[in-house]
Amino acid sequence: MIVLPLVIGSALAVPHPNSATTGAVAQETDPTSTLPSTVDGEERVKDGVWHGTLDIGLSKTEGNADIETFAVSGRITRDYDVHRYTGEALWYYATTEDVRTQRRALGAAKYDQFIFDKTYVYANAFAETNEQAFVDLRWAIGAGVGQQWRDDEQWRINTELGLAWFDEDFDNGDQVDYLAVRAAWSIFTQITPQLAFGHDAEIYPSLDDKDDIYGRATTYLETSISESMVAKLSWIIAYDNTPTVDEFGQRLERVDNLYLLTVGWVF
Repeated sequence: MIVLPLVIGSALAVPHPNSATTGAVAQETDPTSTLPSTVDGEERVKDGVWHGTLDIGLSKTEGNADIETFAVSGRITRDYDVHRYTGEALWYYATTEDVRTQRRALGAAKYDQFIFDKTYVYANAFAETNEQAFVDLRWAIGAGVGQQWRDDEQWRINTELGLAWFDEDFDNGDQVDYLAVRAAWSIFTQITPQLAFGHDAEIYPSLDDKDDIYGRATTYLETSISESMVAKLSWIIAYDNTPTVDEFGQRLERVDNLYLLTVGWVF
């Protein structure tokens, strides 16, 4: 049941053609200058320079309701020869009547090395916290193999499969860790010269207990404002099939959704 919501919805976005945006498993084009990809006769070679985006979203209401929200996300990528480096982060904070109502943060890093024209091996890690889900720290580290199915100006599609060590520590003292399979996918398409669609997702089903499943994904629409600025509407989803209980002993929700409208700077 997790696959459907992760495919439809989704921690962090797929990059604009000339940028890198939020999204835990977003992929850039083939970085292999020694093994260049050719699309419609055009050879694409990476420059080895760091590229990225910084996205910011703010909101505030006053009067009958006093609510403030802050969101910051960013992504950087570097492609050089057969190497690809990716880093991303998300921070979200909200208050109501000066009382904190939500705080969550996520950071992720990934390294890819292409062993064939479209096939690569990877190592990845992520860590996150979510106060309202009682997640003190959730992290995973793993490795596997990926395939870049399509990589051109219109589409970028890739899938990954590997193993990961997964660990969750909750504010109420609950703790769980296990060896998991990691399956991930990334889809990007340039709908028009100004409008792009992206979707990233990854899922961690436990090899110890079939009920222990965690997944996160990001789906977004991005439009260019100028050469160096973009606006983005994102849907970020986190799924925990076995959530912990709150201070009253009530089971928390399996799904956390976050909807963001942000403005980003491309570099």
